[in-house]
Amino acid sequence: MKTGMFFGGAFVLVAMLTFALNVPRYQASEEPELIRTSDTDGADAPSGGLILRVPAAGPVNDTHVPTTEGAEPPAEPSEPGIEDAGEPAPPFFNEPIAGKCIFIIDVSLSMNNSDVGGGEDYDGNVVANMSRLMCVKTELINFIKQVEPGFFFDIVWLAGATNVVPNTDVWKGELTECTDEIRAEAIETVKAQTTWWGTPTWRALQRACLDYDDDLSVLVFLTDGTPFPFGAGEWGGESHVNSIHKDFPVWFAGKKANGCKLIGVHVGKNPNAGSFMQDWCSFNGASYTHK
Repeated sequence: MKTGMFFGGAFVLVAMLTFALNVPRYQASEEPELIRTSDTDGADAPSGGLILRVPAAGPVNDTHVPTTEGAEPPAEPSEPGIEDAGEPAPPFFNEPIAGKCIFIIDVSLSMNNSDVGGGEDYDGNVVANMSRLMCVKTELINFIKQVEPGFFFDIVWLAGATNVVPNTDVWKGELTECTDEIRAEAIETVKAQTTWWGTPTWRALQRACLDYDDDLSVLVFLTDGTPFPFGAGEWGGESHVNSIHKDFPVWFAGKKANGCKLIGVHVGKNPNAGSFMQDWCSFNGASYTHK
């Protein structure tokens, strides 16, 4: 009886050992391991030097470099509109203008012609067949209404001749800041402006270049006709047009060197004026607009 019990117990012991040896080794690796660090004293009392190692939930990327404490945090996105908060410059015949500007505005008798179509005038009245002058006045007044203080300007009125005074005229004779008071004055001046005989383009361009400092930002030249008189004059024995093409680049050189922008505007349907303005713009690097 004792012998049977001995063999039975031995059989159970062998079976248990066999099962233990056949358990997959990976199971052991998935169990948390409690490891004592090298600075422990081997006692059972907690020493604060224990490490609990837990298997990773997924593949580990060994190339990942954690962010250091001293690294700059990622830049936060800027709020909409912060970077481009500045308002665009107001336009004059679709050309944005800012800084310091001289307007050369043709007020010769031909500006009374009506061939620019209909539209609203500066008072908001609908005009079926607007004159060239009314069209230009409306555009200039609408521009002046929009500019902010810090914008400086003056107006050279293009009309007259050596025997028809004034042979061109100016509003202020100097660049003037557009304060609220000046704005109101300029608008009333433009509204009241009348026409007179002659188109002394050479003289007007000369005044715009030589009577103002070279730190000008923009020079606007607006006309509806060819320079008149056509032949010799105060410019010498050459034709009016040829003298302009020869002399203007010399007058404008200082302003051009400082980055002054040139804008040419042709108003009306005079084909000769269109040809002259296109040539002038082409020769001097100006933008060209036809209204």
